[in-house]
Amino acid sequence: MFHGQSQPRVLPLDGTDGAVLTDSTLRFGIRSRSLRIPTREHSRCELLLSMRPGDIADALNPHPQHSHLTAHPPVGSIPPRSMKTTMRNGTLSRKSTSSPSSRRVLAILGIGTAISLLGDSTLYTVLPDPKFALQAAVPVAQVGILLGANRLIRILFNAPAGGLIDRFPRRALMVGSLAIGALSTLTYAIGHGFWVMLAGRILWGAAWSGLWIGGQAIVLDLADSENRGRLSGRYQTWFFLGIGLSAFLGGLFTDMFGYRGGLLLSASLTAVAAFIWLFLLPETAPKQSEKRHSDRGEVKHFRWRVALVTAVPIFTVRFIFAGVIAATSILWLSGFAGEGLHALGLFLPIATLTGMLVALRTAFSILGAPIAGFLSDRIHGRRWIIIGAALMIGSAGLWLMGFPGLPLALFGLLLSALAASGVQALTTAYVGDSTPPSLSGRTLSVIFTFGDLGSALGPPLAFLLLVSLPLATIFRICAVMSLVASIFAFAVNADEKTTG
Repeated sequence: MFHGQSQPRVLPLDGTDGAVLTDSTLRFGIRSRSLRIPTREHSRCELLLSMRPGDIADALNPHPQHSHLTAHPPVGSIPPRSMKTTMRNGTLSRKSTSSPSSRRVLAILGIGTAISLLGDSTLYTVLPDPKFALQAAVPVAQVGILLGANRLIRILFNAPAGGLIDRFPRRALMVGSLAIGALSTLTYAIGHGFWVMLAGRILWGAAWSGLWIGGQAIVLDLADSENRGRLSGRYQTWFFLGIGLSAFLGGLFTDMFGYRGGLLLSASLTAVAAFIWLFLLPETAPKQSEKRHSDRGEVKHFRWRVALVTAVPIFTVRFIFAGVIAATSILWLSGFAGEGLHALGLFLPIATLTGMLVALRTAFSILGAPIAGFLSDRIHGRRWIIIGAALMIGSAGLWLMGFPGLPLALFGLLLSALAASGVQALTTAYVGDSTPPSLSGRTLSVIFTFGDLGSALGPPLAFLLLVSLPLATIFRICAVMSLVASIFAFAVNADEKTTG
């Protein structure tokens, strides 16, 4: 263990000589460096000097599978992050910085997630067109049912997906989910008729439950309290980039190769991404020995409060932006542009303008997630402040969307998109702050189930209200919802600050 060094000098720890003994941890300085080592000893332990930090961890913890300071990680896992010490509130603390390997894994994960959206986005882009619906042998009246079916089915699949992600290696489940996503796109390409297409949408709902919950869990595996918001924001950036590019590429592939040819190409690219994950995506989950708890014990310690309070902003954001605004964007824009606009000698029809608007809104969403993540890491332990502020900004933007002038209404749309993406990034970071890795999948599954419920309820409720209310009034109702959620977020922050 001592690597040829002289016998170490043993110094008993009694709370003196600069050491600080608490109920659960020991903090001590060695040559101006600080280490924080978990321990179950409350009364006495020993400090071994003249040893490397990895050897100290091995000496104090004879069961390295229960330690996060293991000097030599298992094959196929992420190596420890580089360490540096910082001064926070007058005391030395340990701070982890993202290693190149963590950035590499996040890039591999993000690229695969973005590619997985190709088949789904292609359907949203082209299937509402009657000529493509005819090629799929689906009545136009049933297209809406198909497009929304995957969201409804995720409400059933999220909980099993979260349980599997917590109990089994994440890598295998992610590769399997992406392969199922490729199969769903292949089903669209070769299938005919409503029921075959519905089967493909159910497959995609199951695949996305595994991909989205598993991807967020991997991000939490890679992150720590100092960079969790930023890494969550970066992953959200890949997601929004995938939404924007996959819609564009789906339409382009359809124009170049036809409806079925474009979907076959999308299915092939998704399958290639699954193979890339198979060879390049490492396992990031805690060791299985850390996760072997009885089902009764896991349920007993499940953080229901964390899941339920976090579900409130997620439900609000998904209801408003993935539900109401996504379903009414073309109606909102037609109120300003009618059937289209003449620009530079060209006529841009309303559908094209709506696509451009969605792309612009996605671009602002890409900006919002990393900004919110960065700010939340700077305000350490107070992510709810940023969540509340983002919801308040979103509320202001939604209110402006109800104004009759296009410049002010467009500014409100982009402002609200900037805020909404930040909320989604920070809720994942908060789960990482508040739950152990062995419960992150199930906690996220509860939260995202509420989000899927919101996105499924938004469109039908919006069109129901349109019977008796103008669209501007509906947007202002959404603004009030966002404001109420903002007040709730600030109340959660105040409660956590009070309870410590």
